[in-house]
Amino acid sequence: MAPTAPAAGRVPAGPSVASTNPSYGDLGTTLDVHVIGSGFTAGAQANWLLHGVADPAHVRTNSTTYVSSTELVANITIAGDATLDYWDVQVMLAGGKNGVGTESFEITTAQALGPGQYVYAGDESGQAAGYNGSSTAWVADAAFGTLNFGEGQAWALDPLGTMVLGRTGGMPTAWVRQGATSTYVPVTLPISVGMVSGNVSGSARDATGALLAAGWETAIAKKGSTGAPRPVSWRYDGSTWSAPMVYALTPGATLGVLRAINSAGQAVGRIDDASVNGAVWDTPASPVKLDAGLPRAINSAGTLIVGGQPNGQPVFWTRTATGAWNTVSIVLPSLGGTCGGEAIGLNDDGVVVGKSCDARGNINAAVWRIDLSVTPAVVSGPPQRLPGLGIKRGSETSTAVYVSPVAPYTVVGGASAQTGGMAVRWSLTQ
Repeated sequence: MAPTAPAAGRVPAGPSVASTNPSYGDLGTTLDVHVIGSGFTAGAQANWLLHGVADPAHVRTNSTTYVSSTELVANITIAGDATLDYWDVQVMLAGGKNGVGTESFEITTAQALGPGQYVYAGDESGQAAGYNGSSTAWVADAAFGTLNFGEGQAWALDPLGTMVLGRTGGMPTAWVRQGATSTYVPVTLPISVGMVSGNVSGSARDATGALLAAGWETAIAKKGSTGAPRPVSWRYDGSTWSAPMVYALTPGATLGVLRAINSAGQAVGRIDDASVNGAVWDTPASPVKLDAGLPRAINSAGTLIVGGQPNGQPVFWTRTATGAWNTVSIVLPSLGGTCGGEAIGLNDDGVVVGKSCDARGNINAAVWRIDLSVTPAVVSGPPQRLPGLGIKRGSETSTAVYVSPVAPYTVVGGASAQTGGMAVRWSLTQ
């Protein structure tokens, strides 16, 4: 039977590009990228475009191999100074027809450490920690990938990389690393008489080298359910954990938690009275109520707090000229959108990391810089987007949770990937 001729006036469909795998590539690398779509034919050529314009000097296609009508394999070289952005992938057929996958490939500096759904902490060595779902604690390291600890949640890391901190079985827990190995041993932290559970959510090293851990402990309520948490901290001197130090609540508050602590023992967290409020403690006995924000970190100098508002805006608090805390938060600028964000980590150089909404309506890892040389401190310039792992559509594509104290800064966080959530780290050169 003779082939059916196309209907009069109809032009055969050209190629289309649906996705790439991997959907990202690092600066200065050569890699194979599977281009997935339809309408591909032998002799098809894949090219990378930045905002619709070919730039072979920065992303060069070395070869394109035809696999099937739905798949090509392009071998590409990404220059070390290529633009960090989402790039288009164009497929051209021998007859001149072409199709474009708009922003289907990201050029990135994010280094994948290992799989991890929720990233809560980072440290100076570049480790990350968190948990999957609600019950599997993990730590990720470039040297050994991701280690799962089983039941539990990891919320904090010792800055020196010797412990992962959080909870397991409802009890505050430190997973202690055995030397430089990838073996960790869980240790349960003490809780006060009458308390039945707890959690460690932040840590720091004080001037003596002791580890300070911040979090909360919880009592049993009258009917046997979990009662109200109260803010506490612990101190580890290298051999023994102290009993919990209880932090005072502001008048009218019925519960509270610590989220972070600095090397001077100053802490930030949340208190609940008539509404949810943030709080800062310069000492355990001196809480100061902040506005309706949720503080996530305080710098070691005790001059800057960062966090988020309940409505999803990244904010910071700073001290006034008299040294008192300004209890009204200041909103940090977004990457261009209004879909939410939060400031999560910071250092004494005024580098703040977290997440922000971009103009596409996606949540991306972001960096802000705050000028601490003036009082009160002010935001210095617009935020910087940190590249992710190629996933750009969805409610959240990446987030940053930690920044190291000294330049060049290491930033730790998480990013969405084709295989699920990944713990990642970035290097900031400016």
